[in-house]
Amino acid sequence: MIRRVPASTGTLVLQSDENLGSVQVTTFLSLILFGIVLAQGYIYFWLKFDDRRALKLLVTFLLVLEAFHSFTASHTIYFDTVTRFNRAEPNSYPLSTTVAIETLITVIVQSFFSYRVYRISGKLTLGIACFSLALCRFLGGVYLCVRSFLDVPRNPNGVMFVQKFSWLITSALACGGGADVLIAISMLYYLRRLASPLNLESTTQVINRLVRWSLQTGLVTSMTSVAVIVCFQAMGNMIWFGLYVLLAKVYSNSLLVSLNARPILHREAAPSTCIQFESAPPISVSFRTTRPGESIVLVPSPPKSNEDAC
Repeated sequence: MIRRVPASTGTLVLQSDENLGSVQVTTFLSLILFGIVLAQGYIYFWLKFDDRRALKLLVTFLLVLEAFHSFTASHTIYFDTVTRFNRAEPNSYPLSTTVAIETLITVIVQSFFSYRVYRISGKLTLGIACFSLALCRFLGGVYLCVRSFLDVPRNPNGVMFVQKFSWLITSALACGGGADVLIAISMLYYLRRLASPLNLESTTQVINRLVRWSLQTGLVTSMTSVAVIVCFQAMGNMIWFGLYVLLAKVYSNSLLVSLNARPILHREAAPSTCIQFESAPPISVSFRTTRPGESIVLVPSPPKSNEDAC
């Protein structure tokens, strides 16, 4: 049976549904998303894309980071429920390490999509704007991680730590959410500009699919980031941190899905090799014989159906 700790100044009831319970549930959900990340990584290397070595190394590094992130997040739950049971001090080395890894994963994925925005739009300033927001989020996260690591051996009190750096946590999360929103809007805008009535049908299908994928992946990351900020500001518990644990998996899945979707786009963009045969209308042909006034009219019968040969 879990015992509750009386709340006092600078502390909170850690062993409760809204605090440790929410983090535990979202950690289990993040492990499910980690399985999806591994499946996406397997598909990426199984398809053997002709990508540059740097991109393949980035995917490998991302998978390694996700494995460590899942381990540290699970260790945080074990540490708080077993090793440090019944102590209202929500700060530890596993927790601080989880935040550090999430910060690194986020900046990698946001930098990748910032570069993609630059390639699609052709505007360097827009790509720099997206990357600048991602960099601000990263720098804020690094500073918080360093201070969190230094706080652990000093009789840690995570509540006081969060209250002290509330402004920085909010600013960093806002920069990350702003980067996600700007990337999503930019991708949608410039992809829609590629649409034209003069495009081939296959090209239009590819553009529409890209728009849908950009909308879906951008909305998921943006809404998760905004949800973390809202919960952090509006709730006096750790539900916000539970959602924060999910962010890393959401970012990694969005990147890997965008890479693995390329074969589908290539198939849709490939020129059609089908030849369509259409029947001609009936033609009357008159043949005159040697006898005057006599003629034979041949009327070819129309074909039963049109057939396409591919």
